[in-house]
Amino acid sequence: MVALHVLQAFDALIWLRSAAAVECRYGISEATISRYRKSCLALFHVALERRQGEWELLGDTSILMLERAVHQKARWRGAAPLRLEATYWSAPLLQSPPLPDWLLGVSNIVGVRRTFQLVQDRIVDALITGLPDLPTDRQPALCAIPIVRMPVAYLVAPGHPLLRRGSLTVADIAEFPSLALPEGSYPLVEEALRRLGLWNDGVRMARYRRDLWEGRAEQELVVGYGTALSPAVSGERLCRLPLELPFASGDALVVRREYADHPRLHDLLLDLHRRYAPMVRRFADVTFDPLFLRRLGA
Repeated sequence: MVALHVLQAFDALIWLRSAAAVECRYGISEATISRYRKSCLALFHVALERRQGEWELLGDTSILMLERAVHQKARWRGAAPLRLEATYWSAPLLQSPPLPDWLLGVSNIVGVRRTFQLVQDRIVDALITGLPDLPTDRQPALCAIPIVRMPVAYLVAPGHPLLRRGSLTVADIAEFPSLALPEGSYPLVEEALRRLGLWNDGVRMARYRRDLWEGRAEQELVVGYGTALSPAVSGERLCRLPLELPFASGDALVVRREYADHPRLHDLLLDLHRRYAPMVRRFADVTFDPLFLRRLGA
């Protein structure tokens, strides 16, 4: 059995991508992280390879997964801080003040494949992700708890020709290029927007960068998207068109199913309710999901 702090450093490197980020959150020197990484690779007979900026494990990980299950159970029992990953647009709500007993990740991963994998592999204990792209039957070990729902708006730069039109249709918006992420990043969102003739100006972005996303819409005639959560990250430089997308977005919490009713998860849900409540009070079209409220007994 590997010591808690050794596997913690090894998995934190996979999660956070860099030794500097691990040192910042855990106070472990880069030299120690390197030593623990080599120890884990030798112990579990696996290899680490960098692919598109992410650390990927190669080899038979069955013993490592058993060890992770033991260590995760220990974290839920309070032996070490629990780990939370989030979207870039929800991170500002979680950073100030910091969540008690939870470590927040870098919160800049684009797409659901990587984030779901982190929860599936027990590297991360919980994830805040965006609706409507939630775990499917292909991830039966994962459970999603919707938190809030909100509409999605079209966003354009000040002076965009669409702002001068008296009334707008989706066909009008489709006349202009619209931001798109790599294929499969958010499958349901992509499918819905492609049906509308949108999602056609691709951005190669695996980790969020403002200059590649909102920055494009600010400087070009590209149509972007946003919700009530967007200004906390992107600012107020884009203008909202008077037409909403035909699907709702929002935030949901994803955990492994065996921890869905854990008392510490309930504590996290209570804290999230306090953090999202000001937004729900401020915006009439932002609402708590009924399932979320039922879990809290509200």
